[in-house]
Amino acid sequence: MFMNSSRPKSNKRRKPVTIAFLGIDGSGKSTHSQKIAGWLQDKGLKCKVIPFRHWLFADKLKRKLEKYVDRGRKEGFLEPYVPRRNSLPALVKPLIALLDNILMYYLSKWKYKDYDVIIFDRFICATLIKLKALNYNVEWLRPVWESLRTNRGFVFEVPVNISIRRQIQRKDPYTYTKEQLAIEQKEYIKYARKHGFPILSTTKSLIENFSAVMKEWK
Repeated sequence: MFMNSSRPKSNKRRKPVTIAFLGIDGSGKSTHSQKIAGWLQDKGLKCKVIPFRHWLFADKLKRKLEKYVDRGRKEGFLEPYVPRRNSLPALVKPLIALLDNILMYYLSKWKYKDYDVIIFDRFICATLIKLKALNYNVEWLRPVWESLRTNRGFVFEVPVNISIRRQIQRKDPYTYTKEQLAIEQKEYIKYARKHGFPILSTTKSLIENFSAVMKEWK
């Protein structure tokens, strides 16, 4: 699909191909996103990488509703906030995050509609999977977030101890526990199998994974 960089002769513009790079923290999503984007651009394709970890309205809304959605959170506490399972924050925050992410996805597709490829570094499911690992109640929204997908996707699998080491090395604001990361990894594998996305091991070299991704597009 991507190896042919010639533009269609028809005046009708085809939609950009969307791709998601998924995996737990430290699995190589951002590195692979930039590497693949560069490779596609070398092939003459117009490609945009979207870091899917920013908010459109959720942060502003959170500031207004902070006493409700982050009830009991300690100021300056460096560990991830974990609410009670059936508390108001555990129910409301996933809905706000989901709506924000869906809006961001479709706005990105519209904004970069003249591009050939849009790569999402993380995706809608990633936000809800992270919240699930932090004890938020995302199950009632699963039919939505689990069904939303890009045209193509790749899940990077990494041992949780390596993930933690990489988080510490790059001085992430939070270091997630083995238990939390294990929940995330299980969900990513489930999502990949549901949509037929390849699962790539990051115990292999970047070159091996990069080659595997390129083979998918020949």
